[in-house]
Amino acid sequence: MPTADRMSLDLKFHHFIEESMKTPLVWGVSDCSSWPAAWVEKITGTSIMLPVWGSETEAFTLIAAAGSLEALWHQALAVSGLRQTGAPELGDVGIIETRVCGQVGGIFLPAGLFAWRAEIGVRMLVPRQVVAAWSFR
Repeated sequence: MPTADRMSLDLKFHHFIEESMKTPLVWGVSDCSSWPAAWVEKITGTSIMLPVWGSETEAFTLIAAAGSLEALWHQALAVSGLRQTGAPELGDVGIIETRVCGQVGGIFLPAGLFAWRAEIGVRMLVPRQVVAAWSFR
């Protein structure tokens, strides 16, 4: 990616994270699936057609019906124009496996970091296992 494009992406992502740090998680609006989908829409203009839920219970019911969060994302991203990648870069979205929360969706950062929504703000960590990742490049 050219340097100017990378700087622009860095700046957009910084603002996106900053906005998220100030707001509580809202199921169906800014949870671990809706939040990365909003990022993709902000960067590409493409809406990710996730199932609609309004609560944690509804989200987990839909995820269970799909088989997993990964399966739900595969269904939603199949028509998005994003491509799966084995080497996620800054701004790519995906799913990781966590010890405490199971599969969570989020956004990849530089240096192998991953960000996902917390009850308030954003959590960042180095994932042990990347389940799936998609790139808009």
